Amino acid sequence: MSQMHDIQAVEEVFQAGNVIDGFVLGDEVHRGGMAVLLSATKEGIELPILLKIPRVGRNQPVESLIGFETELTILRSLNSPYVPKFLGAGNMATRPYIAMERVAGHPLEDRIKEGKIFSIDEVVRIGEDLAQAVQSLHAQDAIHLDLKPENILIDASGKLTLVDFGLAHHAHFPDLLAEEMRKGVGSAPYVSPEQVMGVREDSRSDIFSIGAILYELLTGELPFDNPQSMGGLRKRLWAQPVPPRMVRPETPPWLQEVILRCLEARAADRYQSATRLRQCLREPENVTLTERAQRLKPLGLWTNIKRWWRAAGYVPSPCVSPSVVRDDAPLILAAIDTRQTDELLREAMLAAARLLIHASPESRLVCVSTIAGTPAVDGSHEAQTASGIVRGHLVQLMQWAKTLNLPPQRVSYHVLEAMDPAARIVEFARDNDATLILIGASHKIPTKVTPWRTSMTKIVEEAPCSVHIVRA
Repeated sequence: MSQMHDIQAVEEVFQAGNVIDGFVLGDEVHRGGMAVLLSATKEGIELPILLKIPRVGRNQPVESLIGFETELTILRSLNSPYVPKFLGAGNMATRPYIAMERVAGHPLEDRIKEGKIFSIDEVVRIGEDLAQAVQSLHAQDAIHLDLKPENILIDASGKLTLVDFGLAHHAHFPDLLAEEMRKGVGSAPYVSPEQVMGVREDSRSDIFSIGAILYELLTGELPFDNPQSMGGLRKRLWAQPVPPRMVRPETPPWLQEVILRCLEARAADRYQSATRLRQCLREPENVTLTERAQRLKPLGLWTNIKRWWRAAGYVPSPCVSPSVVRDDAPLILAAIDTRQTDELLREAMLAAARLLIHASPESRLVCVSTIAGTPAVDGSHEAQTASGIVRGHLVQLMQWAKTLNLPPQRVSYHVLEAMDPAARIVEFARDNDATLILIGASHKIPTKVTPWRTSMTKIVEEAPCSVHIVRA
């Protein structure tokens, strides 16, 4: 097995002029808080290419690597004219990059910052295109969860492209942000109430974000400002924005109806699909007008008090998968202990995994390892940084599964932080509807959760599915 000190610093690997898997690296295009974008070329690919590299190493949060893994998993699975084409990826642990089409156009955010006043027709057209783009994701059981003007590119012809899937959710894959880090709420001005409450699997969250974007384009203001605290974010569980017609009187009542319905606190009160939202924007004569359309002033004090009181018991609306596709592929969770080396046991588990996968050709394999945590202060070498430690464990997981020769869509790798590994594995299995947990009984000193109970015993007793124990 590769040791953690073999991990090479990402900044050293991705330098202009270097060749990585046939991609010739060009100049830096953008450097954000979580990733760096580089131009690139590759023989045989005529499209302009962009390489996205997570910012890892000293003083970089592990979330950069988690967001990168999320985006890689989801981009690889999507087929949409509103998403950059996926062109390849590197080894997530050693040479992490995503190669994608470099889309023409500029972020919608740029036009907002320039002070552009959008006409009513422009707001409606952008809304139609955005709803159609979002529906193309929802039809594939993907939810963006970070829709904002910065992540919407528009080219000279008006074509719209969605980018940055680092916070996204896909019903067919483990939700890393929800299950590993318990972070990744979204962008404060556009995040939905249920996201604030920790719900990430409701496609109607994207409907809320579309409403917030349309409100901003129409009025030049944010519907709920830009709160920086959890208390500020929770206000949208009950608050209503100032009616657009109060800010911009020429706003048609039907358009105010559509926008305010998107911004309802309860997901059940919004449009239930992006398709329905697009229909309303295209056919305003068919929009059913309610009191929302007639509002010309903010809600009164007494109404706000009643809404605040009801929000004290806020429960997110029940949600279903955004597509009608049913995923019947069994999920096998292989728990590999990468904190200690037991080659005999790993080989035995590999043989067991091979048999299980062969018995169920549609199955998916999720390889997990647990670690106690990462250091609060990074060391001087890459392997001593938080992201370097995680990458070191990922290397071991990938090397373990390499000979299974599974395509990327059938295998994923995750390092879970937990003081109680058994409880974390059980929780991960439950949250991702695992069909089977594959664990090994090491001949070395077993991990104890109590003086009389091992981690393996706890997993067997509490697992929500079958458990296959391998002995070397």
